[in-house]
Amino acid sequence: MRQVQGMNRVPSVENYDLFNKIYQKSKLAKAQQSSQDLLYDGDQYRIQQSQQMLVEYLKDLNEMIEDVVRLVDQLHSLNELEVNNLFQHLKKQLRNLKQVISSIMDVMLGKGKSPFQAQKPSHVNIVMVNTIRTYLVEVYIPNLLETAKYALDNFEGYKGTFLKDMKIASTQLIMINLIFGASVDIDKNSLFSLDKNHKDWKELYLICERKSLGDIERINQSFDNFANTILIGHAIMGKSSKFKNEILKKLQLAINSIYYQIFDAKKEAFTNMSQMKAQNAIEVMNMIETPAIKKIMAMAYPKIKVNCKIYIDPVVTPISIQWVNSQLKNGQLNKITTQQIKLINEELHLDPNAKFILHKFDPQKLRIRILCNSSIDDTSSSWFSNSQQHILHDTILVHIHGGGFIAHSSSSHQSYTREWAIKLGIPIFSIDYSLAPKYPYPQGLDDVWQAYNWILIYCYKHFDIQPKRIIVAGDSAGGNLACALTGLAIKMGQRVPDGLFMAYPALDLRFNFTPSYLHALTDKIISHTILGICVESYASNPLTQLSSDPFINPMLLSDEILAKFPPTRLMCGTKDPLHDNTWAFASRLLKVKKNVQFIIYEQICHGFLCYKTIKGMQEIQVCIDDAIKYIQELINLSKS
Repeated sequence: MRQVQGMNRVPSVENYDLFNKIYQKSKLAKAQQSSQDLLYDGDQYRIQQSQQMLVEYLKDLNEMIEDVVRLVDQLHSLNELEVNNLFQHLKKQLRNLKQVISSIMDVMLGKGKSPFQAQKPSHVNIVMVNTIRTYLVEVYIPNLLETAKYALDNFEGYKGTFLKDMKIASTQLIMINLIFGASVDIDKNSLFSLDKNHKDWKELYLICERKSLGDIERINQSFDNFANTILIGHAIMGKSSKFKNEILKKLQLAINSIYYQIFDAKKEAFTNMSQMKAQNAIEVMNMIETPAIKKIMAMAYPKIKVNCKIYIDPVVTPISIQWVNSQLKNGQLNKITTQQIKLINEELHLDPNAKFILHKFDPQKLRIRILCNSSIDDTSSSWFSNSQQHILHDTILVHIHGGGFIAHSSSSHQSYTREWAIKLGIPIFSIDYSLAPKYPYPQGLDDVWQAYNWILIYCYKHFDIQPKRIIVAGDSAGGNLACALTGLAIKMGQRVPDGLFMAYPALDLRFNFTPSYLHALTDKIISHTILGICVESYASNPLTQLSSDPFINPMLLSDEILAKFPPTRLMCGTKDPLHDNTWAFASRLLKVKKNVQFIIYEQICHGFLCYKTIKGMQEIQVCIDDAIKYIQELINLSKS
């Protein structure tokens, strides 16, 4: 039976405190880590501008911000209460941004006490600071100025839209303020602080394949058509969430479902996303799990012979937060300990009736979906297929779905897992792990750990499956869990997967700034608010040590563990906020001389394997096929 570990609470962005919570967790842990030499070496690091030049650039940026403040003051003079309250908040965030910039300049000029870890000009990560400065100067501030100027000239006709624009801008500024301040202290040995001619980058280019899915304009239009469906969902849920009465809420849902099929939902959706609370995010992201939507989506799925669900009890001693923290305290969590794995519930798993118990629905047990295009049953009593042809399967794939740790299931990911099972000709075990915030870390990891051990120890007793080769695959949050599972198997001395495939994995939840996070400010799939909600939900147990635990942040796995990793394949898009995670983890694997390759898709956003649905992006078939090729390659490598 699943146990809720930690506080059963739902995080919120109310009062704009969510990002501060996450950032402070990260900042505290960083302060506890051993200090590193942050000084630049002129032969190794890119310094695009001198420190003095960057100070001048930051002065110019502050003047641009002051231009925006002056325009806001003019709009403020309209004396409308709702408008004025919003402008007060926007001005506060702009002033905060100016203060952050002034603090950075003071450090670089050696003036006063630094609020950062960087205490000297030479300590400041110029590359990261300049990355955010460039974004503000070339993208954010010009857009904000243009919006404010247009509103000043056309306020009465533009008021409603402008108010939404300002709400969006205010929450974007909160994230910008946090990452701008954090950028100062980013380790200057980090991959994205290095010159692109550095040897680390040159080695990565050799194992990276860059791909375009076709004409960029056509791809962008195809994505916009697909994303519009998601934005409609955000707009509908945003409107209906204001009603407490369930009857009124359902009525509002029905009305808005029609309304936003006719009128543009984009502005309402982005406003809702910028002000989103955790429950809203969970409801929107799980819309595809509603019975009606599931039926519609299933119409586009290929037919498959075996599609069943089994329900299992825990197999080995659970991974608890107390065990994790004990190991962390003793300095053993990130080391190979090969401690004996203790089996539990053996009598249940060895029961002669276990075969039938497996298929009995039980919400308290862990659910695994099995997909296969040939019979997997080992008895004449067929639960799965009427086919009498039995094949002994010696290769399987363990799949872990994405959804930000808070949403989705094995069902909603069948848009590609069915195709994998058919074309690869192997059984796929897709794990429905417990979701946050009800079940925070490490419950999701423990679920995949229990499922993995059940497959290793008991699967052969019930099915025509004796896995000699096991590939583990996951996307997004599932990529995090797939990577953590692999590291855990290595640490515990359990059989290690023969290959690891990850699509756009979330491998670093610490909010350490890298350039791709800037995409989250305007992303239609995972906005900065949704990213924050997902992390805060998964890490909501107050005992979780977010920035030092390698099994919630696989990017922190030790070289000792990474050196035992199986061949690994990754893929991601250039417009994904998590894009940099793929490069950084590939770099870590290269440093310990592991077999790793990855594909980067031009102009593609997060979550693309799930885009091939009714009214979806058919161009994504290329990515699904590439994933199949990668998995087959991992299978072939395990045979050699």
